[in-house]
Amino acid sequence: MPFLFLYFADHGMYAGQYGEILTAYYVTMLLAEVPTGMLADRFGTRGMLLLGPVILAAGFGVMVGDPTYSGFLIGEMLLGLGHSVLSGPPTVALYDTLQRHGQEHRYLAEESRIHARRLYGTGGAFLLGGLLVYFGNASGTSYKAAITATCVLHLLAACIATRLPNPRKALQAKPRDAFLGHARDELKKPAVLWLLLYWVVLFALLRFPFHNYQPYLKAAGEIEPLLANAIVVGLVFAALNLVAAPLSAHVPKLVERFGRRTLFWWMPLTLCVSLLVMAFERMLAADGEGSRTWCWIGISMFFVQQVPFAMHWSLLHEFVNHRIGSATRTTVLSVISLGTRAVYALVNLQLFHLQARSGLATALTTAAVCGAIATSCVLWLRPRGILRGK
Repeated sequence: MPFLFLYFADHGMYAGQYGEILTAYYVTMLLAEVPTGMLADRFGTRGMLLLGPVILAAGFGVMVGDPTYSGFLIGEMLLGLGHSVLSGPPTVALYDTLQRHGQEHRYLAEESRIHARRLYGTGGAFLLGGLLVYFGNASGTSYKAAITATCVLHLLAACIATRLPNPRKALQAKPRDAFLGHARDELKKPAVLWLLLYWVVLFALLRFPFHNYQPYLKAAGEIEPLLANAIVVGLVFAALNLVAAPLSAHVPKLVERFGRRTLFWWMPLTLCVSLLVMAFERMLAADGEGSRTWCWIGISMFFVQQVPFAMHWSLLHEFVNHRIGSATRTTVLSVISLGTRAVYALVNLQLFHLQARSGLATALTTAAVCGAIATSCVLWLRPRGILRGK
């Protein structure tokens, strides 16, 4: 992941096309959410945990075999399909397993701990990618080596999945009309509608800077040479996960200490402030006043953004699992997933085309200002008492 933009740029992609390629990923996830959920209900979690990595490996394989705009589009569409296959089964398997043993109250702690371990694993993978890129050729830009290794790791994950239990009994697939009917009913509930609006804002504020880490590092590398080194890039991405992982594991304590209302305000507003700092650094650079110190200040905002990133996944699922009835829990999660990706697909396309026209600083500033306004509106309109409770 730390090198995909650089790989695309090496093959002639500019910021607008990069945004279009990413939008293909989100649109595919949007369209595949319901069909893959039906498959998971029909065949259980193990089959999906095997199929997902195979599709992901195919997506990266297409990018290596056909490094063109169309090849990148197809590759990202396969990645979107693979991640859609994997979006629900791990969470469902965990919660159902705990529930069968009367231990569902442990969900937030277990989900947080698993998310922390996932962050440690991806951090190690980012560092491995940096080493492969740096030592893969004389110029230190062997991006294909990192992408090929990613394919191999996904195939290894598929092999591991064949050894997993299949705890859920196969169910009859739900018709699409039935799902849409349930979705409409759930969206009439104030708690679900509010959570959807909030998550749309938070998701956009999390994903846009994440997809801009690579363009930002590339631009900052013109001032700070270290940031053009693949090993340093891999170290930065690995360090991001090492910062986020322990925070994810401590989400239950943070909820107990500060309460949900404070955390729900703090997560998006922190992201907005960090985007403004990054934008200011880019403005200085555009005016010829940039410096290596300001580059590192901008990079430090990546780490600030990891704090809400580490917390948001567990808080979302804890909110849904403990406030929504078991019969509609999967539907609510699907509605939120569909809604956030549908909106972000449009936001992503507009912001990256704005970035292509007006520069990185303008795009970051626009995201920050609009995000702060949207956050304030959504949180002020929240149903009374929705964030209370232990």
